[in-house]
Amino acid sequence: MRIFKLLYILFFLFVLSCIPKPEVVYIPRDTDSEQALFSKAENFFYSRNHEKALIAYREYLDRFPDSKLIPAALMRMSTIYGTLGQNESARNSSMRVIRNYPNSNFTPDAIINVLESYLNEGLLREAIYFFDSLSRGSIPDSNISKIYVLIGDAQMRLKLPADATASYLMARTKSSDSGLERIDKKLRGSISQLENSSIALLAENIKEDTAKGYYKYQLGLNYFEKHKYREAADVLNGFIKTIPSHKNVQDAKNLLNEIYKKTAAKLHTIGCLLPLSGKFSVFGNRALKGVELALIRFSQQSGYPPVNLAIKDTESDPEKAEIAVDELIKENVSAIIGPMGTAETVSAAKKAQAGGIPIVVLSQKENITDAGIFVFRNFLTPGIQVRSLVEYTMRKKGMSRFAVLYPNENYGKTFASLFISEVKANGGKVLRSEPYNPDLTDFTDSIKKIATPDFEAIFIPDAPAKAGLIVPQLAYLDLRNIYLLGTNLWHSQKLIDMAEDFLEDWVIITEGFFLENDSEGVRNFAHAFEEKYGEKPGYIEAVSYDTALMLFQTVSIPTIRFPDSVRKELTNITNYQGVTGLTSFGGSRDAQNKLYILTISDGRFVELK
Repeated sequence: MRIFKLLYILFFLFVLSCIPKPEVVYIPRDTDSEQALFSKAENFFYSRNHEKALIAYREYLDRFPDSKLIPAALMRMSTIYGTLGQNESARNSSMRVIRNYPNSNFTPDAIINVLESYLNEGLLREAIYFFDSLSRGSIPDSNISKIYVLIGDAQMRLKLPADATASYLMARTKSSDSGLERIDKKLRGSISQLENSSIALLAENIKEDTAKGYYKYQLGLNYFEKHKYREAADVLNGFIKTIPSHKNVQDAKNLLNEIYKKTAAKLHTIGCLLPLSGKFSVFGNRALKGVELALIRFSQQSGYPPVNLAIKDTESDPEKAEIAVDELIKENVSAIIGPMGTAETVSAAKKAQAGGIPIVVLSQKENITDAGIFVFRNFLTPGIQVRSLVEYTMRKKGMSRFAVLYPNENYGKTFASLFISEVKANGGKVLRSEPYNPDLTDFTDSIKKIATPDFEAIFIPDAPAKAGLIVPQLAYLDLRNIYLLGTNLWHSQKLIDMAEDFLEDWVIITEGFFLENDSEGVRNFAHAFEEKYGEKPGYIEAVSYDTALMLFQTVSIPTIRFPDSVRKELTNITNYQGVTGLTSFGGSRDAQNKLYILTISDGRFVELK
């Protein structure tokens, strides 16, 4: 029995030994899964254990290359490399995001990282090349703003302030309010590096008020620092007026106060630009007498600061006139009187307008004030004469039917055309209009062509020598009891001597200055003029005197410092009482004068009221 039990146990053990053993599999703890590995790397990152963080992120990239978190891991690595000063490695990590994951939310930040790495290494042009290669359409505004700031920084370091200014402006347009102050500081810095011409051009073309204000203020500051106080004041005053709510307005006002303090004791200089030699010298020297007398009388008045006078001879030459304007601008004149001749007036007006200097020309040149806002005119023009003559004859005398007999040359044709247009504009009629040869002395043929008794007045725009011949011939051909209308050229003793019997009480002419006027101002002027020069003044002397006094009084106003303020004050002159009557400029800058209306009575000229 005992042997049997032993054999049974041995058999059972043999059977068990023949059964296959199950394989034992070791299952590790889940500490190295995708999520766990990324979390481990993040913990190292936030604890600033950069080396272990980099190892973990690299392992993550190797083990899980298709993970959605790859861009995030690359950006973490870029940040760590940047912190460690390893700019090339930082750039390479960000470039992998840009190349491999262009639509990722991390791509805009990757672009910023690349630019920062270039700037950190001083690779400024590489930063700009990289920027130029980018497609920026889908980048959010907040990132675009940062990108343009970085590019602006690179451009500033490359000494390209104009390009940097453009970049900062773009950054500004994309920035939120919280980022504006930082960008504006950079913008002001780039603007300060620009040439004045560039700043002025940018200020003119940009529409956004804040940036425009920075440009204007900086331009004014630049002028101030170079002691160009006139230009500085012009720019700053314009800035304050057009953008009153700008943050730099108070700075501009403070700067203006400094300018006014520095220029308070500076005398104003008025330029006098006249043809003192050449073919128009007779007129230029007459005008100079009026200007000189005005300076003497102004200087005698108490309470006014002294004024300097800078006299230049145009030599009746337009090129010399242009050169003289340049010289006066360099002498810092506040305004210019003259010139007189047509060609020299045109050249001087253009040059003064370009230089921003008010110029009051003494010329009949048509439309001369169209040259620009700094060009004024105070002179007796054909248009003013015709308007005054037609207004008086039609409104005061009740006339409506006229004839015109005029010399067939420029002066006569100009006045005839103006007269006909003005009569029609006021509802009257010109029934006859006939030219004549100005070289003739017998005008019978031309007079016969208009010799009908159905008009009330005849206009003859010619010099007294010719008018003195024509008037008796009108009477001879039975054209009597009609009014004889003439220009200021008729205001001559020669006309009375030639045709007095036919003129008495029938003449009506316009004049800019009437020496026999009984006003105290005219009497004092005439007396002072004769006392100094030993002769009677005429219209040219009188209008030059009035123009000079207007300018002297304008620049004596305490708030008038520079040419632009002189210009503005001139446009405000209304009914200035001078020896040539009432004068106003207004927006057209072409003096509107209330002319004298004269007739002949008892063998002398008298004023009609």
